[in-house]
Amino acid sequence: EAVMVNMDYPGPCFSCSAIDGCASEEAKKLAVKGYCKGVERELNAWKATLYDVMVGFLDLGDKDRGKLVDAVAEIKALVREIEAKTAQLEAECPLEMAPVEKALGDKMNSLRVHYTKAMEVIGAGSFGG
Repeated sequence: EAVMVNMDYPGPCFSCSAIDGCASEEAKKLAVKGYCKGVERELNAWKATLYDVMVGFLDLGDKDRGKLVDAVAEIKALVREIEAKTAQLEAECPLEMAPVEKALGDKMNSLRVHYTKAMEVIGAGSFGG
């Protein structure tokens, strides 16, 4: 199924309260799993979008590419961090979800900011700027 990247990232499907309010450990694990799946889907959608950035990045001239080197490195690092965090989440199933969710939300936000910047440079570069 095609997943559209939601640019107004609301956070994955489960709210913290839903997870923190889970009656049993089992229910909680299930909720965390669902949450992680949501993050994973979001990340996969981003990866597809970021592939376009990489292709655009390689097509740029040296001058424009120089502007983007940091953004691209930052994007790659963020994707790795989000993946690692999600894996850790599934393994550890923390009791306190709110800080984890906030950290992941912040990372997704940064991803969007860097992506937007990158697309501005790539967009400008591809019109012979």
